[in-house]
Amino acid sequence: MKKTTIARKVTVDASPQKVWDALADFGSVSRLSPNIVKSYNTSEQAGGVGATRHCDFAMMGAEVEERIVEWNEGKSMKIDVYEVKNMPMITDMKAEFSLIPDGKSTIVSGIFEYNMKGALGILMNNITMKKMNEKAWVKFLAGIKHHLESGEDVEKSTKLDTSTVEVL
Repeated sequence: MKKTTIARKVTVDASPQKVWDALADFGSVSRLSPNIVKSYNTSEQAGGVGATRHCDFAMMGAEVEERIVEWNEGKSMKIDVYEVKNMPMITDMKAEFSLIPDGKSTIVSGIFEYNMKGALGILMNNITMKKMNEKAWVKFLAGIKHHLESGEDVEKSTKLDTSTVEVL
């Protein structure tokens, strides 16, 4: 299996604390992403290492169960996707967010990693999946920026400025 890594960053006109508060609201990630139609906590613990959530994605009726595996209050978190439904051939998904203060703004760096199963999975990744996942990740980061700067929840139909998302 060959790991695919997608690393991007976006500058958000908001304080690191405001950005952290949005990301740390773990069960409400659907408010930030046009790709996620529904999300909610699945553990009593709402944040920090061990907190879990469920996400329903717009694409292919995919569903994931996620767990926070690293938490540096106000600075970074790592998330492990421990169960995947309706995403054939994709496995070992992880996400990481880091916040870097930049004057009155915050640089949000996001890294998404995953593996594909088997030769067909690797071929599918090279042909379409990597491009689709890159586009989804860019929209997610643009959604974070949009939500924090406008106060609006992000939906699939929300017009996002993806030109502000850069390669990390």
